[in-house]
Amino acid sequence: MIANPEKTTLVSSVGWVDHDTLWLFHVPAARAECLSLGSGARYLSLHSSGSDRFSVGHHFDGTRFELTVHSFSNPGRVQAQAILKNDENRLAGDSSAWENVPLLYVEYLSFEPWKDFVLLRVSPQGGLIRVQRLEWFDDTYDKVYQGVIGVLELPGEEVAVVSVQRSSQLIIHDLDTGLKKGAIDLGGYGGNSDLQFRNEGKEIWANNYDSIVVIQRSDWRILGSARLQGTSPQVRGFIGDFSFAPDEEICAVARPFSGDVVGIDTATLKIKRTAKLGRQPLEVVALAQGEVVARDWKTGDLLHGKLDAG
Repeated sequence: MIANPEKTTLVSSVGWVDHDTLWLFHVPAARAECLSLGSGARYLSLHSSGSDRFSVGHHFDGTRFELTVHSFSNPGRVQAQAILKNDENRLAGDSSAWENVPLLYVEYLSFEPWKDFVLLRVSPQGGLIRVQRLEWFDDTYDKVYQGVIGVLELPGEEVAVVSVQRSSQLIIHDLDTGLKKGAIDLGGYGGNSDLQFRNEGKEIWANNYDSIVVIQRSDWRILGSARLQGTSPQVRGFIGDFSFAPDEEICAVARPFSGDVVGIDTATLKIKRTAKLGRQPLEVVALAQGEVVARDWKTGDLLHGKLDAG
């Protein structure tokens, strides 16, 4: 789930529920609505860099990939579009709309010469998407069970951080060569996906299956980690998404196997507050004064509550 800088409009799309539809929550009115984009995509992915615009990835099982740029104030209007298919690679619309939205994406392309996961780099000046092979994503990975699921741009650098499904190792990817420049070991228990900046970009936070891990960006050192979802010694349940409160002192973490959202202290990683929402919270956004908005894992239903001390 993503939000505009003021956190007055929240946008989500749970793929197995929403398919090619955006779920919107208007915070002042406490009102949810759905907006179909009509692309026919199997599912959407949402991407934001903290500006008043966001991008939507339209996924079609590898046969093609599309991106659209929207504003939080008018989510239904497409400001710019990128289309990548076997015989087509082009950008359309307002080229300035790509400013302040992510330009790096990862996707599986089922057509030649790729037939694998690749890195995609939007080039507004070139009017196309540049495709780069992930040279390190080789047979050392079990590609039946492991896919490339996320990339985090590092502004001003020619490297990016890439996450792989069922792996607790983040790859430092060289954007010039496509090679592995380094790796960050999150400490086992594979399953990292969401990567977010905190503290003006000095920290990178990652969810590693049942744990939150904090990385120092300057030298890739692990600053701390905390296991937040436990079901039993034999079974490890995963945590959902996480979201920082406006002052960044609390990080809200969805726990689908506990039916709640917990607020952890960003300095100590200890649980300070809990919102007992019920159901199975998966996506979450933290608002001011401890308010949290979440969606249920199985149904996408709205879950709304407040982090209470204790």
